[in-house]
Amino acid sequence: MSNDYSSDPPVATAGQLLAISDKINDISKSMDKLAEMPQKLDRMNMQLEQLNKEHQQTRNDLNQTRDNLQDDLDRAKSNFKSEIKQVRNEIDPKFKEMDMQIRVLHESKTKIDNTTSLVRFGGIFLAGLFVVAWNTQTSKTDTVNTQAMTNSQSIQVLEKQSDQLLRTVEEIRNKLYERNMREEK
Repeated sequence: MSNDYSSDPPVATAGQLLAISDKINDISKSMDKLAEMPQKLDRMNMQLEQLNKEHQQTRNDLNQTRDNLQDDLDRAKSNFKSEIKQVRNEIDPKFKEMDMQIRVLHESKTKIDNTTSLVRFGGIFLAGLFVVAWNTQTSKTDTVNTQAMTNSQSIQVLEKQSDQLLRTVEEIRNKLYERNMREEK
């Protein structure tokens, strides 16, 4: 084809016109799709902003929950320690009282032993009376010893439960800390 523009170009055939029309339609569709892009981008931007807000709210909620759990944990520790202290304060006087009773009983036993030695030759009747007194004192001593042992075991059980609770609370705190660290990453 020459670059001579002095004459009219050759007439386009129907096939060429149809191909040009198809190309124009394709370009028009592409232009329509491009015209929709700003709206789609705006919608995507709004969705992204909403997701960011929700993410921030979730993060705030998690931080608040962690703080609340830590406060609850601290209160539980404090309450548990005060309850243990209260139990010890209640048990210590009883233990001291029983210890005092044991000492009194021991002194009584010693006195009875000494008296028994003195009146050994006093007769069967006096010996019988001292045997009865002896049995009474021994049973009281056994009762006091049993009570002291029961209280000691109760204190040990409470201390074990306290240790177990503190370990459980520490595990919960560590798990919360690890979860928060993972979420922050």
